[in-house]
Amino acid sequence: MEEKTVEHYYGDKVRTLFIIGGLIMLASYPFFSSLINAPMPIAILACLALAVFGGLMNPEQKWVIFLNTVIPLVAFLVFEYYAVYAYNNLSSTESIHVAFFWVNQVLALIFFFAAYLSTKSLRGIHLASKD
Repeated sequence: MEEKTVEHYYGDKVRTLFIIGGLIMLASYPFFSSLINAPMPIAILACLALAVFGGLMNPEQKWVIFLNTVIPLVAFLVFEYYAVYAYNNLSSTESIHVAFFWVNQVLALIFFFAAYLSTKSLRGIHLASKD
């Protein structure tokens, strides 16, 4: 069976970034739960959602590509907000606050790149449907 190649589809890279981001979130949550305003079930479901929607990513389903463009946009805003908040409002003398800043900054960068690549995928699928 021959696989259909779609120009400007970056789903595999987006999936990888989602998994890396989800793993960082999952591994760091126990250390930073007191600094995060989200209830525990929501934080855990967010990690699971990254795995599920990363797994659903494929060039045939436009709704998944659209959703996988929205997810990193929202995630970038959340993590960059927490990074700036930590930088401006938390004590730089406490190592947990410094670590919280850096973990959020790294997650913001991961989702920044995921937003870029998924937007390129969305654009590519949209352009291909006009042909």
